[in-house]
Amino acid sequence: MNSTEKGNIGEEFVNGIAFNSFIEHWCYPSPKDESGDKKEICDLLVLFGENLIIISVKNYEFKDFYSRYFRRTIEKAVKQIYGAERKLLNSDKDIFIKHPKREIERFPKEIIKNTYRIIVNLGEGVRFYPFNTETKDEKFITLLDKEAFQTIVQELDTIPDFLEYLRKREELFAGKSVTILPGDEDDFPAETAEQFFEYAQKHFNPYEKKSILISGTEHDILAHYLKNERTFPDYIKSKEYNGMFVQLDGNWADFNQRKQVKEKRDLDKNSYFLDELVKREVLTNHNENSIELATAIMSFDRFNRRLISNNFLQFFDTYKEATGDFLARRYADFDGIGIVFAFYPQEMPKEMVNTLLDIALDSFCVYSNYKSKSMILIATTNEFKQFKMGLIKDIAPFSEEHEQQIKKDVELLGWFKNHQEFKVTEKEYPDGE
Repeated sequence: MNSTEKGNIGEEFVNGIAFNSFIEHWCYPSPKDESGDKKEICDLLVLFGENLIIISVKNYEFKDFYSRYFRRTIEKAVKQIYGAERKLLNSDKDIFIKHPKREIERFPKEIIKNTYRIIVNLGEGVRFYPFNTETKDEKFITLLDKEAFQTIVQELDTIPDFLEYLRKREELFAGKSVTILPGDEDDFPAETAEQFFEYAQKHFNPYEKKSILISGTEHDILAHYLKNERTFPDYIKSKEYNGMFVQLDGNWADFNQRKQVKEKRDLDKNSYFLDELVKREVLTNHNENSIELATAIMSFDRFNRRLISNNFLQFFDTYKEATGDFLARRYADFDGIGIVFAFYPQEMPKEMVNTLLDIALDSFCVYSNYKSKSMILIATTNEFKQFKMGLIKDIAPFSEEHEQQIKKDVELLGWFKNHQEFKVTEKEYPDGE
């Protein structure tokens, strides 16, 4: 198998994991500069709202020669990421890229606020490797091996959860020389130890920057992060020491055996209702409004998707047999984003449905005292048919005249006599032993 074939297999592996977790719509595999030199910009771009992830994938076979492996993987990948970021964000001209399922589109560099850089090395049998590196303009790059990338993306399988992990990881380890030892203690033969010693002499200089050696896999680090309310060990933040050895072996295995973790994953199954709803009811229409709505919904992390999905399914179950001319509504606010559920009988005239939905959205703005700065509507009828979904952004107080009209409409409809706002009482991880 030649290097091109191996590279393609490696990219397909990474793309498949990203597509399943982050939804293919936001993933651009092997994007090219369509209006320029036609060259590949990087191996995978994930473009989600104001967030950009640049991923370089290396599938060079590891042959027990560490310096050559790092040179052929890490050094090349760093150059690719540096070049990709410069082209996408610092070019004087517009860059156009293409998603496999869409027409060529302009890369919206003006909206990007956060950039994340990742190298995925797929060579197996590596017993030590740098945990992080930098571009030549000193921008942080996360390094992951095959298992680490797969585990993290599948465990943190929403873009918000994944980015939160990358951001906190970068905040903690930026400016430090960090090396990870993912193998077992007895899996370190003499030849590897000799190469590690040579590597350490070059990279561990506590007088230049803090040096950290981590015994364990990236999964073990992830386990600590999840077990400790999404934080990393406090002692790593200490400025008292310039050198540090951190032992985390076995954390991931222990984490997976916990009853609360198994129950959490089981409870999360309902959350995928929201993911599927976006795929089937929103992203089938590729226009600016549908993309804005899909991005707003998928900006919730997995836990909040679970809460929203559970409440919507309970709401639907309450009214699924209803008939007649009425509209059921429910509302809750999630940190300034309002979620409005609505149910309408299938026989209700379309014009009446649209009018009542407008009144419902406006009334929740007024009666919540404009608590939500944007609102997402999810409405359906019997048998989950005829979904109506929408997004209102930048909500500001209405005029006094408009508010009075809303209150009259609400009084006429008999709403808010039994106001339904669903409450969030679940925990992400159920209480355990």
